[in-house]
Amino acid sequence: MLNACSKKDKESAGGEDDPGKIIPEIPFDQLPASSTSLTVDGNTRYVNVMGNQRKQLPEFANLQAKSNKVRGYVKDTYGRPVKNASIGVRSSVVGGVSTPAYGVTNDKGYYEFEVPFGVAEFYNTGVAVDFEGNRAALGLYPADGELSTWSGPSGAVENFVLLPYGQGDPAELATEAWIPNNYFGGNMTLGWEIWDATYSPDGLPLGSKFTIKLTPLSLFHAAEKKTFIIVKTVGNMHQSMEIVNLPLGKYKVEVSAPAGDAYLVETFFNPREGQYGLTPKTGTRHTPSYIHVTIPRTGNGNEVLPYRGDWQEVAVDVKKYSS
Repeated sequence: MLNACSKKDKESAGGEDDPGKIIPEIPFDQLPASSTSLTVDGNTRYVNVMGNQRKQLPEFANLQAKSNKVRGYVKDTYGRPVKNASIGVRSSVVGGVSTPAYGVTNDKGYYEFEVPFGVAEFYNTGVAVDFEGNRAALGLYPADGELSTWSGPSGAVENFVLLPYGQGDPAELATEAWIPNNYFGGNMTLGWEIWDATYSPDGLPLGSKFTIKLTPLSLFHAAEKKTFIIVKTVGNMHQSMEIVNLPLGKYKVEVSAPAGDAYLVETFFNPREGQYGLTPKTGTRHTPSYIHVTIPRTGNGNEVLPYRGDWQEVAVDVKKYSS
């Protein structure tokens, strides 16, 4: 609902000053630690490690819509204003002609700009931030939990939040819950072959199980250090599994199997991974592990679609060790 984004009773007539409540960020080494175990059967192609959890959203001042304009604030989950966030709107008229308009938040996290005549919608909501020694473009979550079209002349208000994980657009999740960009958290893709003595001697036997453990080494805007332990059964319907909605950061990834089997992991390389210090790596019988970083698709905030994350697939093969 574009005109009902307030979390506070205070009205901000000018729309420039919304200090709100700011929560201190806890250093990584002082975060509380926990772990969660997840089981994935042979016919399931993905696992959402955070489920429907989301960090608490900040408060926003009460803004009133202005004719022919869209405005609002962008904050992180600590309540701090997010500067230089990109907000893009396009308006369409009968016949399908569309006209874009664009704004950027100021140092108070506030944006306001004119909207062209027609039926308007957001086409871009993102911001570039420092992440693991580089620049990463993150998507923004609409603070009221929805994005809809509106008539340009009526004006609109929409506040956004920078999330480190969480579910995206419910409509997209309802039909494609396995798609990584439908979440604000990062992702990784595990792949394997089915064992065959001749063609896939390092494949995984049908019905076998392996465990993948993800231990955080650093996290972005985290409230806790959560380790994930995922037990996956190998089925014949899918030969891969998406791990989605990972809290953004760097992880140590370890793969193990029941006694008697030794598994290893093999990572693949793409240019963005190289920017974050990752290189192709194959595990060994004794050290089936590697370092994983949630990798952004781009470093430009004006390329991010609304109500979506913007994290690219990091591919990992799981193989049965063969001497």
